[in-house]
Amino acid sequence: MKSLLTMIFFSILFAGSNSVFGQNHQSGLPQKLAGYIGSKPDYAKTKAGMITLRAANVPVVGVATHRASNEFAPENTLSAMQISLDLAVDYIEIDVRQTKDGKSLILHDGNLNRTTTGEGPLKELNFEEARKLSAGLWFNPFFEAEKIPTLEESCQLLSAHNNISVQKTYLYVDCKDINVKVLIDLLSKYKLLEGSVFYVSEQQIEQIRTLAPNAKMLPALHSPKDLDRMIDTWHPYALDTNWKDLSKELIEKAHAKGVKIFSDGFGDNQNVDSYVQAIKAGIDVISTNKVSVICEAVEKISK
Repeated sequence: MKSLLTMIFFSILFAGSNSVFGQNHQSGLPQKLAGYIGSKPDYAKTKAGMITLRAANVPVVGVATHRASNEFAPENTLSAMQISLDLAVDYIEIDVRQTKDGKSLILHDGNLNRTTTGEGPLKELNFEEARKLSAGLWFNPFFEAEKIPTLEESCQLLSAHNNISVQKTYLYVDCKDINVKVLIDLLSKYKLLEGSVFYVSEQQIEQIRTLAPNAKMLPALHSPKDLDRMIDTWHPYALDTNWKDLSKELIEKAHAKGVKIFSDGFGDNQNVDSYVQAIKAGIDVISTNKVSVICEAVEKISK
């Protein structure tokens, strides 16, 4: 009975999400994936929380899914990205790497062992070899057919979503091992360049700006003492800040110079109280492995 009620609630939730998210369809999820995720009560809760978050009159915070929605699907896969889009998040964080023959794929680890059926470094495989691997079997047999996605497939997915959705979603690109020209060309082709952010080393900033002067740079702020130097030297769009360094003072100082603050709320920091504190301090974007925690934090603030 409980399972039946969950499925009914989930169906109503998707049907009602059209007006909230401005979509002309019930859900952006493929039917098979929708059926799988529909059996997960935590997903129904997260979906409802995001609808409430978008409608709430509380301090605004951007939502980024770390390695896409890795709570519900294998990280950095198209299914995980599709779920992120269905949740109407602001950013999908992905990790870009290259194969031996220079193709851009989405994979966090340099090594294939943890999240695929392959072994060894990705950069030692050609594209066709890498695409024969499963990138989802480790997570659940349901995802056995999932491949390591290409950067272009990821861009196509977001572009299609943005063409029909009021709530736009962009890429949060962790530039692990990139071909700068390919990266910029693809994001430009799919109209994602202007809205996406690039998590970069200081050495990569000028490489990207040579081809995309207005690209939104997101270098790491390793210490609050380095705030002025980072802003004055690189003029970033935002700074990726250690969670332990977040404070109202630091955020306000960055905002005064026109720079946003992003941070990863993982591990021990991935809890409602920590998120509430960060949102109240003025953080712009939280990257999370569990979107529902952001929703619960916003709900707590709104009470």
